[in-house]
Amino acid sequence: MKHLFSKFTYFIFVLTLFTGCSDDDDNPGGDPALTFKEMESDWVRLSLMYDGNIDVMQADSGEIMHKVSGQVIEGARYYTSNTGRYLTVIDRNGGIVKFFDSGIVNHTDHGHEYTAKWVDMELNSILPTHYASSGGHIVIFNDGDGSISYINEAQLEIPSYQPEIFTFANTVAHHGAGFRLRNGLFATTFKNNTEPGGIPQMVKFVEANGNLIDDNKGIEVEGIHGDAVNGQYGVFGSTNGVILVDDQQNIDLIENIGDLNSESGNWLGTLKGHDNAQLFFARSRNVGVFMVDPVNKTLTNIYNGGNVSGDMFSFDGAYYLLHTADNTISVFDSSTGSKITSRVVEMANIPQLNSKELDSEISILRKMEEPSPVLVCSDKFLYVLAPNRIQIKVLEIKSLEHVHTIELFSPINSLMKNGFSIEGDQNPDYEH
Repeated sequence: MKHLFSKFTYFIFVLTLFTGCSDDDDNPGGDPALTFKEMESDWVRLSLMYDGNIDVMQADSGEIMHKVSGQVIEGARYYTSNTGRYLTVIDRNGGIVKFFDSGIVNHTDHGHEYTAKWVDMELNSILPTHYASSGGHIVIFNDGDGSISYINEAQLEIPSYQPEIFTFANTVAHHGAGFRLRNGLFATTFKNNTEPGGIPQMVKFVEANGNLIDDNKGIEVEGIHGDAVNGQYGVFGSTNGVILVDDQQNIDLIENIGDLNSESGNWLGTLKGHDNAQLFFARSRNVGVFMVDPVNKTLTNIYNGGNVSGDMFSFDGAYYLLHTADNTISVFDSSTGSKITSRVVEMANIPQLNSKELDSEISILRKMEEPSPVLVCSDKFLYVLAPNRIQIKVLEIKSLEHVHTIELFSPINSLMKNGFSIEGDQNPDYEH
């Protein structure tokens, strides 16, 4: 059943400043300056996970639009596709990839809502692990045999659709990564088979039909982990710096700077990118966060310290947000790397892996890549799961002012973001 909403979104000029409390309590001084319900898009959804179920909530109203039970896999990782429609669910140990359809379809100038459901298809591979999404195209690297799975989001709603798995001769199992560029080329990691260990040393291009272009352009490093892509450019973290690729089949190395080096914890192994952002951001566990400029081929340190818990882009890519161990959220302009604001925010605890699960460099880096289960962003707002897990605090991203609290009926385990944002008329009468 197709639904269209009949609300016009409009902006209110802010006449007074709302002063947010450091403990995230509601503002006791009267009406908030920002009207969240009027500022947030009708098409933003929060997918709430609890007891094996997913509730899809319209963020601006707090209304549960759909309830979907079953098929939630314990221990699996959940990723929001860059269109906002799907959650990709990766069960690494089970070798299964599943897709949850939020029902929210973005047609650029309007949207449609269908019934949320699990897609009646699963993808089987050997140790599916690393996830990348760009331009409506998903790539999952399979550690068990060095292959990549390619999923075209636009085809997922077709019952007969089957994703492709590309395998390559002379490759071996390794903890790798890969993505698709806007021209249809893939870039993925390969291992020097004479080197010990489970991480790769080089990157090569793969044509749209899966044929390997067997040329690493002379760039080989001690180890590679993590990647990010914006369509035109892509980056891989490595012991020696950042490996940069582009849609002209170039491969370059942006070498380490400052305290970055190949020792454990000192190299850039976790990266973030966005289709609407020219710059990338890369993390070293011990050293901090670095801005990666693919045009000028430079690294710039924007945060020093070994206490970073997570990071993300706002959903439109305009902001880069950093979460540190003391629950400070810092907001940066993603186009310049300039810091805009920061504050301490109360939030639900994030489960930590025990020492046995973090017994190697690879397992630590894999943990660093996981999306936060208690923080998600739309274009304008940061949604924070409160310590009691029955409230979601809403903060305006550019100021981190607390503007709204969503009350839940029962505790949830985690939340994800689905949907999209459009400005102005939400197209209530649009039919096609």
